[in-house]
Amino acid sequence: MFKKGFIATLFVLALSLEVCAQSVSSFAGIPFGATRETVIEEVMKLGYEPYGRTGEGERVVIPVYMLADLPVQVDFIFNKNDKFYAFEVRTGRVERARLSKSFEAVAYMSEQFTAKYGQSSQDATLKETDLREGIHNLYQQWFSVKALDIYTAIVQKDGRYFAIGTVTHRTLAKEANQVRKPREKTTVPAF
Repeated sequence: MFKKGFIATLFVLALSLEVCAQSVSSFAGIPFGATRETVIEEVMKLGYEPYGRTGEGERVVIPVYMLADLPVQVDFIFNKNDKFYAFEVRTGRVERARLSKSFEAVAYMSEQFTAKYGQSSQDATLKETDLREGIHNLYQQWFSVKALDIYTAIVQKDGRYFAIGTVTHRTLAKEANQVRKPREKTTVPAF
């Protein structure tokens, strides 16, 4: 009897770990590794109309997505094999006079990432004086999820500022391009 209970407990534990692993390896239920078509279908099921759907290397974008109470743009990024391997969430750009709004947004975004991925690896230490033009000025990073690179940052570009959060699946990001076999031509009747 004890053996059956122990096995049942292990099974439930394994199942719950799998569910947890899937939740951190996805965005809104869309798993990393999904094809472009699957991502577009799932985004539409969520009630959003994505754009940027065609062309190799093109991103699929949700222009306005509510990350809890924060309106953001979501970019789904695909590798050479057209598999979803990363996403970015970003706020709108603000002028220097409203830079404090970007700091508020990146702090809130970091709270949302902490709720999903666990405690960040360090406290936020970024200050206004540390911002440099054209790069991702890191606010916080998460190293606790081994398969993912996760960070939040503030970007200064053309005198405007915005908050950004990025999650990248390491294995899919480095995946080699698959060689596709050419399709065999089939003869179609002339009638």
